Amino acid sequence: MASEENNKQKPKKGKTSDEKKNDTKNIQSPLKKGIKNRFVYIGTIAILVLTIIAFVLIPAISTGTSSGELPTFGFWNGTPIQYSPDSYFADQVSQINEYLRQQGMDEALAQMYAYQVWYMAFQNTAMRTAILDYTKRSGMKISEETLDEEVKKITQFQVDGKFSIEKYNSTPLATRISIRDRLRDDLLVQNYYNDMMSLSPTTKEIDFVSSMAKPQRTIQYVHLSYETFPQERLLEWARTNEALFRTIGLSKITITTSQKDAEKVLDQIKTNALSFEDAAKSHSRDSYADKGGDMGIKVFYDLKAEFPNEKDGEAVMALKKDEISPIYKGENNTWTFYRVNTEASAPDFSKSSVLDEVKSYLYNNEKSVMESWALEKADEFTNETTKTSFSAAARKLGLDVKSAGPFILNYGKPSFYFYGQQIGLFQEPYRSLENELVGAEENETFLTTLFSTAKNTVSKPVVLDTSVIVMTVTDDKEGADEEISYTKFSYPYFFQTAMENQIRNTILSSPLLKDEFNSAFTKLFVTAGQ
Repeated sequence: MASEENNKQKPKKGKTSDEKKNDTKNIQSPLKKGIKNRFVYIGTIAILVLTIIAFVLIPAISTGTSSGELPTFGFWNGTPIQYSPDSYFADQVSQINEYLRQQGMDEALAQMYAYQVWYMAFQNTAMRTAILDYTKRSGMKISEETLDEEVKKITQFQVDGKFSIEKYNSTPLATRISIRDRLRDDLLVQNYYNDMMSLSPTTKEIDFVSSMAKPQRTIQYVHLSYETFPQERLLEWARTNEALFRTIGLSKITITTSQKDAEKVLDQIKTNALSFEDAAKSHSRDSYADKGGDMGIKVFYDLKAEFPNEKDGEAVMALKKDEISPIYKGENNTWTFYRVNTEASAPDFSKSSVLDEVKSYLYNNEKSVMESWALEKADEFTNETTKTSFSAAARKLGLDVKSAGPFILNYGKPSFYFYGQQIGLFQEPYRSLENELVGAEENETFLTTLFSTAKNTVSKPVVLDTSVIVMTVTDDKEGADEEISYTKFSYPYFFQTAMENQIRNTILSSPLLKDEFNSAFTKLFVTAGQ
């Protein structure tokens, strides 16, 4: 059927042409073996749904733009990444939708998720375009003899399970060329991945990683939650920072065109040509416009964020009732002025609601204040343990002693995908775990402290997200052989997944990839939908 090339490549035995093509699709497509790997990697499998819009609008864009050009979603090293009805891009859109349809996902929110489906197809096409560019520039070739053997395996050209030269020759030449070109690209991509994924971890590397599952430690600990920050400390801090919690009733108008326009609106209000409320409804461009500019009661710590210069916020707080502020320039070319509806007043810290707001502010903006208190308390506890037992020290300071574990050295909980299921690299032992320690096993400081503290000694305080703990190791043992064997078995799969993800990251973050997906998608879909 075709002349041989100098560098012939022997086809692999034991696989049909369809199987070989599926092998390549497993690498490039989010279907078959690799489907959930692809989706979870970019964080979209949980939200993607079957998208009707893809089917509805494919015919509408089959001829491309109004000029007749194919839609271009980006470029790889100057090569356009385009959509056409018979392209790899189109195959990806179709296959992703088919997969989701088979999963029985809800079609109700179809249009909302069309973007994710098409962007996934674009990324897969960009990956394929990049790999073909790499292989061709490296001189990798597929022999005509190899292509001949692959063509013979295509069912389209077979009669009674055997290749039919008559059926092949009766197929239009353009179709035959297209099939061979697609096969050549499939094999180039497959060979690229075979080369890149041929690396495997050494025995020593596998042994080292699996040894991380051996030490298993159980602890007792005391927990100092920021939620228990003492009321007297809270009140003391609140009084020192009283200015933050002053309140004032305001209305505002935001102009987005120019300062001159803002001055015109302000002048109309001052001359009573227009009320503040009507001016806000007619000219203001913010979330308060529909309410006549009424912002309600604002706390100063919240209000000051509107001013690049905090002194301007203080100036507004000093205004009297019904006074209007000067015009202040904000971010993104906005001009704002305010009217005082209720004069500024000092906070009443005798009210529990005000103290609750102070505590919330600390928690969200000044967590270090709570952390300092918890560390002081932890140091006090640690010093007490030098005089008595862990439990006795806790009782003296009114702290509860809790147990947790066993823990293993499983930082970040690495995982991989195996036959569509997310599998942990390490087999976690069953353990008791209170809510305050959920996620602690992914905290580097916690794990470092846990595995560097000698048994029956007291650790240094460990700062978690919203608390500080002090622990003592009560049990230190090695995991069972089957747990170690599990990691030895799973690590090569984890290694291959990591390699595959690294290849994908390298390509999709490369400066050679020019991503114009958003503009193309908006032009073709949003406009068509409207």
